[in-house]
Amino acid sequence: MLAQAHLIADDCFVDALDRIDDTGQRFARTGSPTPSGWVRTERGGWVALHPDDVPLPRQGWKIHASATADRAEHVVDTVWDYCTRRSVSFKFLRSTVLLHHMNSKQAPRSASGKLVTIYPADEQELERTLTGLTELLGGIEGPYVLSDLRWEDGPLYVRYGGFHLAYCFAPDGAYVPAIEGPDGVLLPDVRGTSFRVPPWVEPPGFLAARIEASKAAAPGGFPYRVEKALHFSNGGGVYRAVEKSTGRRVVLREARPHAGLDDRDADAVARLAHEQGMLERLAGLDCVPALYAHVRHWEHHFLVEELIEGETLQEAVGRRHPLFRDGADEADLAAYTLWAQGVIGRVEEAVAELHARGVVFGDLQPGNIMVRPDDSVCLVDFETAFEDAEDHRPSLGTPGFTARWARSGRSVDTYGLAAVSLALFCPLTPLLRFDRDKYAQLTDWTRRRFPVPPEFTARLREQLAPPPHWPRADDDTPPDASRWPQEPGADGRAALDSLAEAIRLSATPEREDRLFPGDVRQFDHQGASLAFGAAGVLHALLISGYADDPAFEGYVDWLARSAERTRWPRPGLYDGLAGVAYVLAELGRTAEARAALDRIDGIGLEQCGAGLFGGLAGIGLARLHFGDVDAAQALGERLARVVTGGGRLPGPADAVGLTHGWSGPALLFTHLHAATDNDRWLRLAETALARDLGRCGAPREGRVQVRDGQRWLSTLDRGSAGIGLVLDAYVRRTDDPYFARVRDRIRDGLGTELLLSPGLLDGQAGLLHATAHLAGPGSALAPHLRGLGLHCVRHQGRRAFALDGLLRLSMDLATGTAGVLLAVHGALNGPPADSRYAALPFLEARVPVGVPT
Repeated sequence: MLAQAHLIADDCFVDALDRIDDTGQRFARTGSPTPSGWVRTERGGWVALHPDDVPLPRQGWKIHASATADRAEHVVDTVWDYCTRRSVSFKFLRSTVLLHHMNSKQAPRSASGKLVTIYPADEQELERTLTGLTELLGGIEGPYVLSDLRWEDGPLYVRYGGFHLAYCFAPDGAYVPAIEGPDGVLLPDVRGTSFRVPPWVEPPGFLAARIEASKAAAPGGFPYRVEKALHFSNGGGVYRAVEKSTGRRVVLREARPHAGLDDRDADAVARLAHEQGMLERLAGLDCVPALYAHVRHWEHHFLVEELIEGETLQEAVGRRHPLFRDGADEADLAAYTLWAQGVIGRVEEAVAELHARGVVFGDLQPGNIMVRPDDSVCLVDFETAFEDAEDHRPSLGTPGFTARWARSGRSVDTYGLAAVSLALFCPLTPLLRFDRDKYAQLTDWTRRRFPVPPEFTARLREQLAPPPHWPRADDDTPPDASRWPQEPGADGRAALDSLAEAIRLSATPEREDRLFPGDVRQFDHQGASLAFGAAGVLHALLISGYADDPAFEGYVDWLARSAERTRWPRPGLYDGLAGVAYVLAELGRTAEARAALDRIDGIGLEQCGAGLFGGLAGIGLARLHFGDVDAAQALGERLARVVTGGGRLPGPADAVGLTHGWSGPALLFTHLHAATDNDRWLRLAETALARDLGRCGAPREGRVQVRDGQRWLSTLDRGSAGIGLVLDAYVRRTDDPYFARVRDRIRDGLGTELLLSPGLLDGQAGLLHATAHLAGPGSALAPHLRGLGLHCVRHQGRRAFALDGLLRLSMDLATGTAGVLLAVHGALNGPPADSRYAALPFLEARVPVGVPT
């Protein structure tokens, strides 16, 4: 949950909010000297002040102050003066730039509106502060703080929560901010989008009255019954609903005042009014939803629009695309091509109808195109549409479907149409923003894999290419595409060297929060972790033979320090201390490894989940690896009680697969059998595997994959690939012909040629790794090597890979370049030559017991 407060602040990588350059736009108080007798700290873009002699309780009622950008400085000044005179702790965002990001359309809804947070020491101080600040700030407007109770009609909001950081396991297995329950046990500090009071907390009288008054004044009489939320953003939601008076099914588009800001600081309400004008102008077109009404309910605005039956083009492509599935043949490709070209033609006709009325759509992308059951199309979401005659540049746009050189007039739609056309065949268009020549590779691939006319891809190349005068960066020279290994046995040394060098160039050893850029979750106390942090990257470099760099030992020092200083570490294998200990041990830091493992003793595991990623299975395997057989067996016994029907552990009820499902406990049971020679552990492994296999099916004869609704999953984390690896470890311990056959059918179903993520856990690199492990060297690896070649982009003249969603690059093991390096190295060179090491911890046949030397 904490990671959600960190926003994208870098063109290439996800970064922390406080890394945004807001020089010159900071509040004056940000630079004010600390008052005498006060302690000042800065973290995450917040400036916090606390009187040195006033003890702050662990939790209590806190106050949030909201404001629009033009009144924010006044609110900060007022709170500073009020609180410093009365010795009340508080913190505030340091600049208008950060405030804009917190209130932007992409920001998390739970954080929106929070400019200032005040920490009254007790209920009496809470009432005095609310009363005093209301007199000073009454009438100021700002985004509504959805998690809080609004105090009167000003910018002040109240909720009960933690004052000091603490963590615990939530019922879904997540490690979340915590508060103490009445018995002192840590419980989740729920930070949602509605006000709630913990059941054991008795609100003070003046708040209780306000709570009852808010319930009595709760908005009623809304003329629509919401059936389903279709989409949420910080600006509001999109809902499928029924008009109560007529029974007509409609779509509601919601807008929150002062929230969902775009690049021009326009809020969601302003954009909704703009959309209304565009829909009125385009009324009567079959490719535009009918507008029924504009209503205001409570403080929110709603457009009531025609419900377009069908699915988004994005959903249709996901359901139909033949290369998202294993075993597509030429007939499948031909049928899909015929459908896709028909859709493209209808979208072009729809855009032409808009242009005929003088309107540019502005944000053509598959999520804004509805495909009806009869395959006709309708454009939706007109908030970025504009008049053709305007000198206008859209302030919002979807990465991969907009270009910096095509941001005015009809050129916006021309580029968007070309990008949508390409995305129907090769849905990796977000990568175009990283690599100016990527369009050539993606269109060439489309021409080779689908029976499209040559003029189709020639037109796309022309429309997607940057103009000749567009500048090329000094490091923007394309890597030689032919040098990416396309087949097993190819010479991949140059590609591997390039990946390793990209990782090294990204290192930031001067920072404490992260060593290598990666998934945003590294900022949620996972900067050292195996999945998203330094441990995973160093593991990949070590296994792939790149630990001889002069800077490497300094990276290891960084990892050791991080394992010591993280205040609220997770205990798990992929997200916490168990994985850090494993990597420190393989790097020869035995003492630091044992110290990291020992820190787990201070973390309560009573509510820890079962899985390999962050739960008991992964921790148990780490304990076993370090020779703590008794501790590993104790964790195994807890899992055994659940497997045999003796209760449940926190975690998603429908979890399946290697990282979060029952294959992780099965792997621990298999290793416990190897360590103890007790056949009971094998029987438990069989039962656990059967649980995951019960979620599998056969998408086609001779194949086995995980069934997830209408989708078939083959990935390493939640799909069949991870289950297959654990099945392989299991059948190596016992003669089980049935499970051996299932493993082989899983292996034969790993041929999916195109995934939307390159990642090791959730994408193409994971399929490459599992195929290499289960099938060995051979032609089965070629589709995954070629698929990763499609995903590859250049960064500082080297090769790199993007996160799931393809919006930012990543260097970590789970989602990015380090995971690809590990998988490609293993596919080309086989398992690690040194038997002490394993490409993925504990998925090898042998079972090490005792710290490696």
